Amino acid sequence: MAQWESYPVVVGRTLYVTTNTGQVLALDAVSGARRWTYTPRVDFLFGSRAGQLQPTNRGVTVAHGRVYLLTYDDRLIALRAEDGRALWSVAVADPRNGTIESSPPTYWNGRLIVGSGGSDAARVRGFVAAFDAASGRRLWRFWTVAPRRGGGRVWMPPTVDARSGLVYAGTGNPSPALTRERRSGCENWVSGIVALDARSGALRWGAHEVCGDVWDYDGGQPPLLYDARIGGRSVRAVGHANKSGAYWIRDAATGTPLAPPQALGVQTSPRPRPTARGTTICPGALGGVPYSPAALSAATRTIYQPTVRLCMTYRTGDRNPDGARILLGGGTARPTRGMVARGSMVALDADGGRVRWRRALPAPLVGGALATAGGLVFSGCDDGFLYAFDAGTGATVWRGRIGLPFGTAPLTYRIDGVQYVAVVAGGSSVTSVTGTRPGARLVVLRIGGRRLAAG
Repeated sequence: MAQWESYPVVVGRTLYVTTNTGQVLALDAVSGARRWTYTPRVDFLFGSRAGQLQPTNRGVTVAHGRVYLLTYDDRLIALRAEDGRALWSVAVADPRNGTIESSPPTYWNGRLIVGSGGSDAARVRGFVAAFDAASGRRLWRFWTVAPRRGGGRVWMPPTVDARSGLVYAGTGNPSPALTRERRSGCENWVSGIVALDARSGALRWGAHEVCGDVWDYDGGQPPLLYDARIGGRSVRAVGHANKSGAYWIRDAATGTPLAPPQALGVQTSPRPRPTARGTTICPGALGGVPYSPAALSAATRTIYQPTVRLCMTYRTGDRNPDGARILLGGGTARPTRGMVARGSMVALDADGGRVRWRRALPAPLVGGALATAGGLVFSGCDDGFLYAFDAGTGATVWRGRIGLPFGTAPLTYRIDGVQYVAVVAGGSSVTSVTGTRPGARLVVLRIGGRRLAAG
């Protein structure tokens, strides 16, 4: 397994996690004993033909006694939670068009809200769709780009507001990414965010984050919903970041910005267009915020965002990627020689968007963050350590050596009065180009358990 990006889920006393090939493992959340496994039959050749070479599966959704899985070859599968028996399977897209599924659906009110992925080397058309959770019947589909266009892929699970019935999805860049077409203005709705009616799929509003995107600045991160305090009143807000390395806070009902976008790290300004000779840009196509979910603490009124500082050199016309390059369609991008990939945890004021503190790390932070009621923020770093930061100051309170890079966020749960922290380690798409050793390890920590090495 080259990398592992599965986000574990705990329901009752069972922990559910997937492998990159889509196999579902149901484990006892206390002992780790295996309860059942389900291995779907997946055709991985469709993705490889479209230039999407690395299979990825980011987990399952569990609701009302069922486990829902999306496979790499675009099938939505319902399993019985007690024993993993398959109940039904439906196609959500045609994999021959280059569409893939890498993340679980979002459950809301008897519906499963599904996004779509695909290669930057092809004209894969992104969408958000809803399916009936009981039968798998498709209810609606919203295309993020016009016909005969590519891009706008939705890489991570959409976010649904149970109050308003709106679904929010971060959208990917136009594709092919390094197209020869003239691309300078804003395109609907790529490299940004859309808000849809979860019942009908109708567009309520859309917002751009990067116009004229030729840098592969996907908005893959799942949007963050919360109540902001603006001008002495409570406003429903949606926060979102993308690979450009900036964070936006908008009115969730209208999309109107509530604060100026906040730079999370070093940014090349103005950004030059990629050239055949090579153009270095910070952050690069795997930098900024690749897909990492942010965490929110209601106690500190703070958003905690892991980031990646990875400058990359783009070359148009390059069709021969090696292990250090990524294929973008019309060219490649690779880490800039002599510049080491780093990471940081950035704390943002949830009401005004300003940076409260930054904590620099020696390697990328990719998978996401976990904020606890005890005043800690957990995140895994590609230096092989799981970190716990002080939520108020950013000081490192604890770190434990896992020994592998990270592609997902930690999870905490409580059973029989004991608090646990579970984390999947193994790496991400960033690991694949930085040369960090990947792997696959699920680690569950508890108070009174075996102590991890701190150095």
